[in-house]
Amino acid sequence: MKMFKELKKLARIEEGPYPFCSLYLNTKWEDEQQRERIRLFTKNQLKKGTDQLKEREDLLRYYLEDQKRIEKYVEGLIRQNIEEGINGVAIFSCSGAQTFLTYPSIIPYENEFILGNLPTLKPLVRLISQYQNTLAVMVDTESARLLEISLEGVGPELSIESYVPGRHDQGGWAQRRYQRHIKDHMDKHHKEVADQLTNLFDSGNWRRIVLIGQDRILSNFKHFLPERIKNHIADIFSAEFTEDRSKLLKKIFDRLFLKEKEEISQQIRELKERTPHGGLATFGLSPTLEALNQGKVQTLFLLDSFTLKGGKCMSCGILTPLMGGNGSPSPCPLCKGKIKTVPLEEEMIRLVLRQDGEVKWIDEDPILKEFEGVGASLRFR
Repeated sequence: MKMFKELKKLARIEEGPYPFCSLYLNTKWEDEQQRERIRLFTKNQLKKGTDQLKEREDLLRYYLEDQKRIEKYVEGLIRQNIEEGINGVAIFSCSGAQTFLTYPSIIPYENEFILGNLPTLKPLVRLISQYQNTLAVMVDTESARLLEISLEGVGPELSIESYVPGRHDQGGWAQRRYQRHIKDHMDKHHKEVADQLTNLFDSGNWRRIVLIGQDRILSNFKHFLPERIKNHIADIFSAEFTEDRSKLLKKIFDRLFLKEKEEISQQIRELKERTPHGGLATFGLSPTLEALNQGKVQTLFLLDSFTLKGGKCMSCGILTPLMGGNGSPSPCPLCKGKIKTVPLEEEMIRLVLRQDGEVKWIDEDPILKEFEGVGASLRFR
């Protein structure tokens, strides 16, 4: 998956001495006023960055270069010269490290600007975890529409048309034979569509499949799907074959978002049930950080509201909770190096991705809420 690979590259960027800008924008233009609001938001946020660095002339000259590049790119978006048709964009700029990266999305971001020493990944990671690459196929008796959907956009729609004879008006044996003839034609059509779907899925870029159509038609269509394809069917629903593409996509996204939320809640419940019996899971900040530091975490689960501060060793890089009554970091328990205070969600995300794990976010979950908003599935004990 292209976006996930890019995300891991971002996570592996090392902290340097130069300012790093992360800008997330909602570019779903409702009207011209929305375009102007984005222009003003960008201008005002970048001005705050200038004020923040005005006493650091050694850094300010790099930041001003970032400011120019970002403003030029955003102006291109507003004037529809760049990335037409996207609804959100993440921009990362660090001129000192010769980095300027943009990631378009068909799902809008909340407008946000962060100036730090590393790219801020949380909004991008959260979106990727909620919307996985999906193949959606709408099937009828003689037609099909196949959509390739990812956060980067929707690929060209593939239409498949087949000839299926109409209903015969004779009765008795002739009618039954003709109906079998029609069924043979529909089976041939469904097999062709199933083969197209399977070939696309086997390319390795897709995580989910959505089937759209009438129950009896989809029941016949599924007979031609291999088991490995059936196992990745995330949703099935009915819609008019002529439904507008934008409305169909919205329905798909809304349903997948709810499905993902349900699946994450179920995964957390199953992990909690296994934990007392030596299962591969941790809950709570300290045990999860310990597992992260040891490279054991496969999937990190976080509440959206998780915003705890923690410590990061400047020498060995391990993460720790803040210790002591005054909330100040203690020396590193591993190497006695200096610990600095960091936003834990960003550092935990970065560490998981560097270890080829994944992060999943959920807005509400009673189990995570009981355990400081964090838990993890483990590769090993």
